[in-house]
Amino acid sequence: MLHIATPLFRYDLLDRVYATIPAHDDVVWHIAKTSRRPRLEQAFVTRDSRIRLYEIDCPDTDIVTKRNTMFAAIRDGYFFLLDDDTICVEEMYRVYREYSSNDLVGMIVGGNNLTRAVAPTLDPTLNRIDTGAVICHHSVLVAVQWESTSAYARDRYFWSRCFAWFGPERTLVLNRTISAYNHFGPLVRVRKTVLRVAIDWEIHNLFLARCYLLAANAKHHWRRWTQVRAEAQQARVD
Repeated sequence: MLHIATPLFRYDLLDRVYATIPAHDDVVWHIAKTSRRPRLEQAFVTRDSRIRLYEIDCPDTDIVTKRNTMFAAIRDGYFFLLDDDTICVEEMYRVYREYSSNDLVGMIVGGNNLTRAVAPTLDPTLNRIDTGAVICHHSVLVAVQWESTSAYARDRYFWSRCFAWFGPERTLVLNRTISAYNHFGPLVRVRKTVLRVAIDWEIHNLFLARCYLLAANAKHHWRRWTQVRAEAQQARVD
C-alpha cells in the first residue's frame, strides 16, 4: 500500500492535486485539515473510498500536528509526503511499485524537477532532502515523528532521523524524478533581511530557480565547512 499524506490549508488547490493522485487501488490519500475551518465541499472527498480525511482541532498552520495525526494512521506499506501546492508524478508511483514488489524495508530518495537526488546525511544542517523527495517504509514511524525545531528545517530534520533509523544499507538514492517541487506556486520563495532591508522574492523561472538553489547550497556548505574547521582548530588548541 502507498500512503500519500497531505497537510491541507490551500483549499483552492485541492481539486487540482486530486486529479494527479494515482488512480490505483493500492493508494490511500490521507488529508489532514483543521476543524476550525469549513468542511470540504468537494464530492470526491466522500465518494472516493481511498481518501482518509482527518478533522483536527488545531491551528491551520500547525503542520506538525497534521502530519503526526496522519502518521499514526499509517500502519503498513510505504508513505509519501505530498504538499498541497504540488502534484503527484507518475514516476513516483512506478518507483513505489518496483521496489515494494521486492519488499524493501527502507527509504528511497529521488530527485525533483529542480534538483537531482542527493544522498541523505545524519547531520540535518548538511541534509538537502526536500519533503517530497522520499518514498519511505512505514516502519520508521514507530520511532520518528514530524517535529518543529528552530535549529533545522523540519523536512531535513525528519529525513535525517529516518536515515539514522534505516542506515545506509537500507537507503536507496535513485536518479529518477519522483516529485514536482512547488508545482502550483513559485518554484522558490526568498524571504530574508539583508542590511535591514526585507527581501521577498518569488522565482518562477526554472533556470533561475536552479541557479539560486545551487548558489544557496554552495553558500551553506561553505559556512558549514568553515565552522567545522574552526571547531577542529579550537579542539587542537584546547
